[in-house]
Amino acid sequence: MIEYTQIKRRGRLLTSRVTEGMFFLRRFIGAPRQVGSVMPSSPYLTRAIMDRIDWDSALNIAELGAGTGVFTRVLVQKMPEEGRLMVFEIDPALKAMIEKEHEGLSVYGDACELPKIMETLEVSRLDCIISSLPFAVLPPRMTAAILDAIDASLKPDGKLIAYQYSRHMKSYFEKRFESVKISFVLRNLPPAFVYECSSVRRKKKQEK
Repeated sequence: MIEYTQIKRRGRLLTSRVTEGMFFLRRFIGAPRQVGSVMPSSPYLTRAIMDRIDWDSALNIAELGAGTGVFTRVLVQKMPEEGRLMVFEIDPALKAMIEKEHEGLSVYGDACELPKIMETLEVSRLDCIISSLPFAVLPPRMTAAILDAIDASLKPDGKLIAYQYSRHMKSYFEKRFESVKISFVLRNLPPAFVYECSSVRRKKKQEK
């Protein structure tokens, strides 16, 4: 028999998710190119993303396009004490929401500034980058600039984990990474493709 406290806890969680979803929808209507989706990521998509991180070796991680902070919550919990988490969200309202929820966590704006932020924080290279950015609706120059920033920030054997709502980015990722694995998460609104990209091509060529 489910205790009354459990029912209350589930009720609060449902209310929180509905409130967050409505807030996210309003931000999408106001700035669809920034937000990119009508709803926050589902627990199934969150699990699909987090399961692809090697938590035994990933110390320095960046999250691009944090939205309402669905992934950020898990990252904050799982990050090792000696690790460094850099969160990027360009929408001011969403940025403020994440900073309010996670006291002491700095949330940065433009993902193109990732290498500069790393230099300021004295972080040489990243083990993993998680991206929720809506590349399909971004201007091509902006997409290229963000991918350049990712190239410059990842370790040669680092990993980019990104989700998209189409296979539009497949060829772009394949030009920059030696390995690109794609999986599909149906239980998300809308259903999403998860790209697991590893071994940056450009860095490998520079080191030879």
